Amino acid sequence: MFNTVRLWAKGCAQAGRGLCVVAALAVVSGAFGVVGLPDVGEAQAARLEGQQFDDTQQVADRTLRLNGLGLRGVAWVKAFVAGLYLPAPTRDAAQAMAMPGPKRLRMKIMLEAPAAELSKAVRRGVAKNENERAQAQLAERVSLFNQAIDSLGTLKVGDVVDLDWLPGKGAQLRHNERVVGPLVEGEDFYRTILKIYIGERPVDKRMKEGLLRGGS
Repeated sequence: MFNTVRLWAKGCAQAGRGLCVVAALAVVSGAFGVVGLPDVGEAQAARLEGQQFDDTQQVADRTLRLNGLGLRGVAWVKAFVAGLYLPAPTRDAAQAMAMPGPKRLRMKIMLEAPAAELSKAVRRGVAKNENERAQAQLAERVSLFNQAIDSLGTLKVGDVVDLDWLPGKGAQLRHNERVVGPLVEGEDFYRTILKIYIGERPVDKRMKEGLLRGGS
């Protein structure tokens, strides 16, 4: 994989923007891992790669605290910075996913790309983290959620995408503070979404480490 990234970086410099865009889309959809990222531990409490995150967020009438920040990217191509907001700080992924109350995964987009690349990452992440039986139970809801993501068209630099859990209601997609699509029921569904980022087989291990800093 490291040889692949090095070859891509060299080819990108030689071939110009076209190849860079193709590789960048692969970053968003999860085809590559992370190489050469800055140490998340060196970032300030609520800032990473120039992206500022509030220390708290109000979700479902609760105050959630920023648990950590993580960057999704490869080489110098940076797709987005994600921030995980929870009712209480934790460094344990299982505890974060099982914690009662609302939750928010906020993504600040740093690379223009089709929203379909994000829904592709969701499909891959579900397949990677769930067995066949669970995938079958989740299939209709994953499809509904991905339809909402695809309706965004193109994600642009500066866009903010929120993946929220609202207890008693469902999972909600928000784009630049606007609700998109219907609520998707089931806490099992939202746990699956979080597994893509902080589960045993996350899309990006470095990003998982950043999201689980426990608010420190």
